[in-house]
Amino acid sequence: MRVMVTGAFGTLGRAVGAQLAGRGHRVCAFDVRTGANRKAARRAGFPIRVFWGDVRDDEAILDAVASSGSEAVIHLAAILAPASEKEPGLSRAVNVGGTRNVLEACGSCGASLIYASSVTVHGPGRTDGPAVTAADPLRPIDGYSSHKAECERMIAEAGSSRGLKWSVLRLGVSIDAAEANATPEVLEAMFEISPETRMEYLHPRDAAAAFANLLESDEAWGRVLLVAGGEACRIRQRDLFDAVFGAAGIGRLPDEAFGTEPYYTDWMDTAESQRLLSYQRRSFEDFEREARESLRATRPLVSIVRPLARWWLLRHSGPWRASKGG
Repeated sequence: MRVMVTGAFGTLGRAVGAQLAGRGHRVCAFDVRTGANRKAARRAGFPIRVFWGDVRDDEAILDAVASSGSEAVIHLAAILAPASEKEPGLSRAVNVGGTRNVLEACGSCGASLIYASSVTVHGPGRTDGPAVTAADPLRPIDGYSSHKAECERMIAEAGSSRGLKWSVLRLGVSIDAAEANATPEVLEAMFEISPETRMEYLHPRDAAAAFANLLESDEAWGRVLLVAGGEACRIRQRDLFDAVFGAAGIGRLPDEAFGTEPYYTDWMDTAESQRLLSYQRRSFEDFEREARESLRATRPLVSIVRPLARWWLLRHSGPWRASKGG
């Protein structure tokens, strides 16, 4: 099958492309032309046909889907939080307008659409009680989660009114251990979160397997499915922080560094998606091991400057500054 992947050279896009190619699918990539993306295209390691463009350009995405003869589109391209909240106009144009353009291209070319949504559409997670289900109400709390919820509705409506073949996967927190870094903006937002907030990790290769397996599962079409790592990936935010900072040689940060704000992650009921897509292979322990391995070379150096590294991190923590009187 010919499959178009938008946002093909991001972390998840690269994993999806590799998974598709490994199954014998012909992979077409649609992404913006940047130096990093061009390098990723050259290093793909599998046959790939590249279309450079922006999902905001309706003609570019239509031409890519039509000229490639793509039978399905996996739509990953998006501006993620917190960057989405800094430039709301641009983010909406990409996340909502871009999805509308992809949707129109699929409708015009007879291609099916798999959309990458997010657990964030369910709003702030709980610290106890049952895991979130796909049937739980949507409570988007910022631009990013609102965009995802709006796009889900738009796609489902196109399925009902225009016969579009579609599926939506609401993904858990998917981070590649080798690319677990953070900008100052991400750090500032991270430190506001209660470390007791529940989250369910999703390994990028498991996420990619879910997308690839969906292409071969008749029963999964026309559904919204929660996709995350399962019981072995159910952790608290503190576990993620400790894993990353520990692997880097920085060590556990003090409790005073973290706030009390709820965050829009949670444990997820993935029984149905696992039954249909059979994708859960890796645990959070795999993430920890991979993080330690990826940072093995730099950890001794970081350990030498550990006090300075901890100071740099903590200066981005509002709760820490408040605990020290500003």
